This record gives sequence, structure tokens and C-alpha cells, in this order.
Amino acid sequence: MGKKVNLYLIRHGETYLNRYKRMQGWSDSPLTEEGKVVAVATGEKLADTVFAHVYTSDSGRTLETAEIILKENKHPVPVIKRTKAFRETFFGGFEGEYSQVALKQIAEVGGIGSFDELRQQFTVKEVADLIKKADPYGHAESFDELWTRIQGGLEEVVGLDYEDDANILIVSHGNTIRNIVSQLCEEVDASVEIRNASITILQHVDQEYGMVCFNQ
Repeated sequence: MGKKVNLYLIRHGETYLNRYKRMQGWSDSPLTEEGKVVAVATGEKLADTVFAHVYTSDSGRTLETAEIILKENKHPVPVIKRTKAFRETFFGGFEGEYSQVALKQIAEVGGIGSFDELRQQFTVKEVADLIKKADPYGHAESFDELWTRIQGGLEEVVGLDYEDDANILIVSHGNTIRNIVSQLCEEVDASVEIRNASITILQHVDQEYGMVCFNQ
């Protein structure tokens, strides 16, 4: 059996665009005070966990969340590596739009009454492609565009030099984590809302991924 690594996937804390219910993909906003509080709580839960490597997307909200989490850690922490690979989905012309407005338009393109119903009836991959189809500018990421960059980031992470049973922290985004889980752990219902500062742990060994915990 090859070396085992545990990937700690954490969504950033609540941001102001989250609070205002706006679409937030490549656009960015800082954490609210409540967002900082839940990030501290997650950091406290992981205070005794030794991390061999730490990654975030290149968005300010993930870096801010990671710094808060690591401030609670009782062990020496690695330098944070920022990468575009773990960015949120790019929502194109929907960036900054009220979520209710954008999601209604996306659901209509799918022939469904609401976005919640859309998630229940379509796969995560199909939903990503519907977002691109609904974007009036056509700039939103398709599933293949999104997954190509995420997969490249995951391959880099699991290919790092680490000891057996090492822990790697990846602070990312809700839809990014949803796509990772849907592709690598098909037995898990990834259509649910990924909560701010929630912890999802995947285990990688011998080229296979397994779920340890989801959205906790």
C-alpha cells in the first residue's frame, strides 16, 4: 500500500457578498465579523492537527480564513501556498448579481421552477454547464473548464513529498468543494449547501480517494 494523505477541504468564512446574497465566484469580499468567528471555531477544532502543507485559492477570503484557522494551531505551520487551481467557479456575467435573480435565470434555462429543484434533478456537472449556458456573456466556466484546473491542483497536492498519513489543509470555496466531492466520492450527496468554514476530509491512497467526513 502506498502513502496515505488526508486532505482537509474547508470553505472560507462568511463574506460580505455572502451576507448580501450576491453571486461571488472570482469576485471577492472580506470576511464579516461572523465569518471570522466561525473560522476561529474551525481553527479551534483543528488546533491539535499537524499540517504538512497548506493551500488556499488566490482569493482574499480564503487566505484570510486560513490565517485565522492557523493562528489557533498548536504546531508550527507551513507557509501558505496560493493557487488559482482552487478558485471558486467563475460565474461570468452573473458575478455580483443578486443570487435569487441569477439562480432563477439558470433554473429557467434548465426548464425547472427553482434552483433547489435544479440541483435535485441535475448532476453537479450538468448544473455547471447550465450556468455557462445561462450566462448572457457566455464567460462562466463550463464543468470541463472548472474541473481541469481543480484536478490539476489536486494532482499537485497529492504528488507532494510528505510522510505517510500526512494532513494537507486546502481552504477553498463552496462550489469548488462540491465539485471535488461529486467527482471523487460519488456515494456522497454533494448537492447540499457547503457551510461556511465547514470541514470535509478526503483520504487519498493508491490513486484512490475516500470520504472521511463531509461538510461538518
